[in-house]
This record gives sequence, C-alpha cells and structure tokens, in this order.
Amino acid sequence: MATNWTTCGTCHFCHITKPSVFWCSECDEGLCHECTEHHSISKATRGNSTVAIDEYKKLPSTILEISQTCKYHNEKIQIYCNQHDCPCCKKCIVETHNECKEFVDIDDVVKDVKSSNAFVDIEHTLAEISENIRRIRKDREENLTAIKETREKVESEIKMTKLKIVSYLDKLQEDILSELSETEESESKLIQKLLTSVQQTEKDVTEYQHNIANIKQHASDLQAFLVLKQIEHDVEEKDKFIQTLMKNKDLNHATLSWKISSGVQNFQTSLATFGNIVVESKSSGIIIARRKDKQAQIVVMAPSPLSLDKIKLRLKKTVSTKGIDITGCSLFSDEQIDGSLIAITTGYEGGRIILRDLLERKTKKIIDVDVSNDGIAVSGDWLYLVQGRTD
Repeated sequence: MATNWTTCGTCHFCHITKPSVFWCSECDEGLCHECTEHHSISKATRGNSTVAIDEYKKLPSTILEISQTCKYHNEKIQIYCNQHDCPCCKKCIVETHNECKEFVDIDDVVKDVKSSNAFVDIEHTLAEISENIRRIRKDREENLTAIKETREKVESEIKMTKLKIVSYLDKLQEDILSELSETEESESKLIQKLLTSVQQTEKDVTEYQHNIANIKQHASDLQAFLVLKQIEHDVEEKDKFIQTLMKNKDLNHATLSWKISSGVQNFQTSLATFGNIVVESKSSGIIIARRKDKQAQIVVMAPSPLSLDKIKLRLKKTVSTKGIDITGCSLFSDEQIDGSLIAITTGYEGGRIILRDLLERKTKKIIDVDVSNDGIAVSGDWLYLVQGRTD
C-alpha cells in the first residue's frame, strides 16, 4: 500500500488531518466520511468500490503492501504485458516495453478474477489441503496415543520378564539350598555313625585298660595267663578297626563347598542387555485427497484475442455410436454427472438422447424425446435440447 491508510488522503492533500473510515483501492488512499460521499458521486470515481478501513485491515500484510501504482514511475497501472507477464503504466510501455506487442488492458485482466477458474481452483485446493492436514493431524495424534499405550504394554512385559527371571533364579536358589541341606545331613549321618563306633571302641579299650590293671594286682598268674590270650585277641580287633578306618579314608575331613555353574557365573557378562527397543514403521492407512484434474491453471491474465482467421480444426478423437442421423453431442464436465459421459442426439423425427460412457464404451441410457432435434448442450445438471421450428 503506497499511502497511509490511517488518514484521509484527500484531506491530507489539502493539509487537513482526518482519520480515514473507508479505503479505495482504485485511488490507493483512505477516505473520511465527507470525502467518501464526494468520492461516490464524482464522475471520475463513482465507479470505484470502497471498503471500510476496519475490514480492509483484516487483509494479509502482503495484500496491504501491494500498490495500485507503478513502483518505477508512481503512476496508475493501466496495461498488462503478456510477453513479460507484468503490469505496466504508460511510461513503462514507452521506456521498457516499446518492442512488446502482446498488451492487454489491465481491466480486462482483472475482470471477474475472483470468480475465475483459477481462483475457484485455489479455494478447492486450499480446502483439500486443509482436509488433508486435518487427517494428518488426527493420524499423528492417534499415533501419539498408540505409542503411549504400546510403551505401557512394553514396560509391563519387561517387568513381567524380570519377575519370571527372578522367580526362576529363586527356584534355582531353592534347589541348590535344598541340595546343600540334604548333603549336610547325609555327611553328618556318616560321621555320626563312625563316631558312634569310635566311642564304643573307646569304651571297650578303657574297660580293657581297667581290667588289665586289676588283673595285675589281684589275679593269679594262671588266671592272668589264661585271660591274656583273650585280651590280646580283642585288642588286636580294636587295632584292626583303627587301621581299617585309616585305610578306607573314613577319617578324611568332609567339607562343604559350592561350585557355581558356568551359566550363573557368566550371567552378568553374557546377559548385557534386557533386549532391544524396536521401532516398526507401518502404513497408517491415511487417505490423502487430491483433485484428479486441474481444469484451470493458476494464471491471472487475460488471453490475447484470437482471430477467427487463425482458428484451425483438428480431429482429437473419434467416438463410435450406434445412433442414426447424429445431430449433436455434449460432454459432461468433471463437476457434473460424470466426466466420462457424453450426451448424443439422433434423428430429426422421433429423436433420442443417448448417454454413453467413453471409458467403459457402453451406452448407459437412451431417452426417447419424440421430437425432432438439432443439437444438445449441458449446463449444470440440465440437458438443453434444440428443436427446430415446426411451421
């Protein structure tokens, strides 16, 4: 925007400062209430459209910065150069476009631009993009929720796995402790049994010693001689008992120890991690909408007028029909019933309308009109049949 839109441009020219309440894009300046009234009845500006400043300020800054005058000569833009695809003022044509030939009046270029196919196509595309963004956002939000749920599930599985490992180790510990107790009991019984035999032998030896002392003191020589043989035999048996214990290693010292298994010993080194967290990438199944056919290119310019002398006909496609006396045809557009459907009129008397699908190569419907016809046209959802005069 070339001028200050907060003050009235006309009043400012007269060295008067008044706030602007309307904006005229044609004049590229703001207007106060009094100047707006004069602006609307003046012959030079009565055709200009104005908009309230409060509404005009809602436009994007890129739009507000666009000037209605030439940035090089500060004059009103009147011409559009198709060759250079740029707007021009009269001085631009003389100075920089003097060799160009494809000029169009700027009013013809911008006429009905807001209702043009390019404008409508942009609106449709933006609506389509907005819908796609909504779908993508919803899909990503659902993915966030799913990740949180799967994280909780995986965390539960990890904890459960740990509990299983701990439970298994507890069982192994219980088994080895049970084996330890059983081994202790078994070895203790063997030692206790041997200890009982040793104690009995010790008791017998003590008795023999006591008897020998008494025999020496109180028995006769004959009694001593006769009993000595028996005592010698018993003493020899006791000595053999001791020698047998030594020979059979029954007096070896029994100790208990624990030989750790290689699996347990290498547990910490072999089990370096609990596992790996894997991210799987799967198709989300989201459907992105996309317009199939762009019927209008985004080119805001008026085409050069085409001379009738330059029009040349060229056969693009031949459509095979079964009708007789074909009098006209019309192709449906994409926004109508079906982009591949064609309407054909046949016969001058008792004619028919044939609806045929070009892609499927099939006749969809035949409508008997019972009147002569000279052609057909399609507009919206309506078929317009042309009938010649009957008089």
